[in-house]
Amino acid sequence: MAFTAITGQRQIKMRFAAEAKRRGSGAYMISGPVGSGKRLIAEEFAKALMCNDAGQNGACGVCANCKYFDNFTTPDVTRVYEPAETKQVKVDFIKDNVVAESYLKPQFARTKVFIIDFDYLGVESQNALLKSLEEPRKDVVFILTSSNTDSVLDTVMSRVTEIKLDPYSDDELEEIVKANCPELEDEKIKTAVYNSGRIPGKAIELAKEDSGVSIRHEVNSIMIAMPGSSYIDVLEDYCEVLTGFKDDAKVVASSFLMFFDDVARLINYPDCRKLNNETDREAIENFVAMNKHITTRKLGRCSEAVNTFLRALEVNSNFDSSASAMLLRIHEELKK
Repeated sequence: MAFTAITGQRQIKMRFAAEAKRRGSGAYMISGPVGSGKRLIAEEFAKALMCNDAGQNGACGVCANCKYFDNFTTPDVTRVYEPAETKQVKVDFIKDNVVAESYLKPQFARTKVFIIDFDYLGVESQNALLKSLEEPRKDVVFILTSSNTDSVLDTVMSRVTEIKLDPYSDDELEEIVKANCPELEDEKIKTAVYNSGRIPGKAIELAKEDSGVSIRHEVNSIMIAMPGSSYIDVLEDYCEVLTGFKDDAKVVASSFLMFFDDVARLINYPDCRKLNNETDREAIENFVAMNKHITTRKLGRCSEAVNTFLRALEVNSNFDSSASAMLLRIHEELKK
């Protein structure tokens, strides 16, 4: 695979292809959310550095070093990913397999590469790398990745060139999902992309499990019942449903917002031909017809309750209490 096989990140791919042709030493930190494709890009950059004939698209894919790389048989690449038995990589492993190895010449390729996922490195392990990062051999390249650079030591960040992944467009995300889920219907692909937070890994996960559709259906069911519900219904039954989706808080939030958007569309344009939730159209149309007291202004305040819920989670507020507060505010607006 060359850089052309990776969707998106055009400028970053061009830069790494040029760096691979230059073959200088250095240390790079590829940063982006979990599931954004950091490891895929790091691997392809490493392969380009190994390649005997790297070009503007990265590795050639056919030379001996490319084949060694693909078969995981080259001694010139060291990968440090999540450990099998511990939460973090032990400092002794870093000293023996990275620091010590970084002083040795490459055996086959012209460059020796270390790919290290910093999400699994504690303070002690990071400190052990400082000298190696600051003064690498002329034929050594460190490719580091992190989903949260705030947890990376400042002394490490000062020694690396940070490469932040660019946001993916909807078209790019749909292309990525289609490549991984070729049998999936277009509507479900678009739903997965919409709920993914623009993260490819999340979009693929939602598409494969179809969990985005499931969450939306549960949220729609809650909202349709909301006007006639009691406080007990809200605090016990509905909160319990949302708690089951706490790992997908952004999907939950977007599902609420899509419901409010559909209701607003039908209030303003009863014959609206396109809804976010086409599969639940009849139920949502009945909801609008049975609840004439609901206005777009009320829906706007409901949407603000959802955004408040998201902001609370960003500062690590408790999911259950934040979800309860959101549901109570929505209930107050929509109850009969």
